[in-house]
Amino acid sequence: MAVFTVNTTADGMNSLDVVTTLREAIEAANNSPGEDTILFELEPGEQTITLDPTLGTLEITDSVNIVGKDVGISFDISDSDSPNLELGVFKYADQITVQGDGSFDIFTISNGANVSAEPNVTFKSLTISEGVDAIQVNDGNLTVIDSILRNSSDGIESDADNSKITVINSIFADNTDGIDIDGNNNNLEVFRSFFVSNSDGIDIDGDNNNVKVLRSSFTNNTSDGIDLDGDNTKLFVRNSILSQNEGQGLDISDGGHQNVTVIHSIISNNEDNGILIGSVGEVNNNVVKIFNSRIIDNLSEDNGGGVNVIGTANDVLLANNQITGNWAVVNGGGISVESGNTITLRNNKITGNIADSDNNGTGDGGGLFISMGAIVEITDTKIINNVDLGGEFFNIFGDFIDLGGNLIGV
Repeated sequence: MAVFTVNTTADGMNSLDVVTTLREAIEAANNSPGEDTILFELEPGEQTITLDPTLGTLEITDSVNIVGKDVGISFDISDSDSPNLELGVFKYADQITVQGDGSFDIFTISNGANVSAEPNVTFKSLTISEGVDAIQVNDGNLTVIDSILRNSSDGIESDADNSKITVINSIFADNTDGIDIDGNNNNLEVFRSFFVSNSDGIDIDGDNNNVKVLRSSFTNNTSDGIDLDGDNTKLFVRNSILSQNEGQGLDISDGGHQNVTVIHSIISNNEDNGILIGSVGEVNNNVVKIFNSRIIDNLSEDNGGGVNVIGTANDVLLANNQITGNWAVVNGGGISVESGNTITLRNNKITGNIADSDNNGTGDGGGLFISMGAIVEITDTKIINNVDLGGEFFNIFGDFIDLGGNLIGV
């Protein structure tokens, strides 16, 4: 285990000079057995290492910790039934940025010639920007701590199988996707991190992946906060915010056999459903459970402003949630459930939602719209003071099983 120190912002390979570039330090670490560490000894103040496009990506083939200077990221999500984003001051005094010109990946992690190797790579306190991908994972495991990944095609793109990616206290901004998992059988864990102004905050394209998101925020992304496209994803979200995204807060429309649990989170002000479950004409077999969360002020140009369940064979449980202030142009301002799906409502408050929001007489069910053939069980739930601008079914449209303890308006 060796320590290599970068003492120049230049890029290149020259064994005859007296300075060590980041590229040279990585090459030395690749050729040194064991888990090495790369540190930086640069002039005080913000420093940028601009990579030479003729040399391309920095390829990592052995375990290494690359540790920059403290970028002072400070934010958290309160651990409560109604989480709030607590943003601190971003300090950039000694920030180290590694950037390209957008034509190549900044860092690539692979096993090189040793096909059995699984490099363990950690980035701490760095800004990585202007890459095709900021970090491309082909093999091995990745940890990102206290870092900023921005202005790249993807902040992290992983094509690896059976890898683990851990993100702690980091920012993903202005990327195509913040994190894009294309491989299979991976574990992704995200803690106290902030995804803003990407396309998707997190996009899971591969199959059989496990994803855990804790105390993180997904806001102002131009598509979805979290998007599940592969099959058999297991997603757990707790104490997180999915808000003001131009698509869905949580998109479970592609793939199938997804197993999703959301607890103590806020899904709000998204422009195309708070949560979309299933896809038209498909047998999805998704299981989705939402507990103790607020699904508020979301919009839909179609059905289900708060929650829209389409396709077939989806099993949805909503328990102890507030579903308020959602709008749908057509049916189900709060919730819409299509035929062939099952939804259980327990101890929810569904109020102040609006169906037929364009007031053209085509929508029903301000609080809840139930298509013929859907199975809906309701217990200990308030569905009151919702609006159908068409003037017909203000709170519920459709047949349901009343298990008692409900307060349902006309």
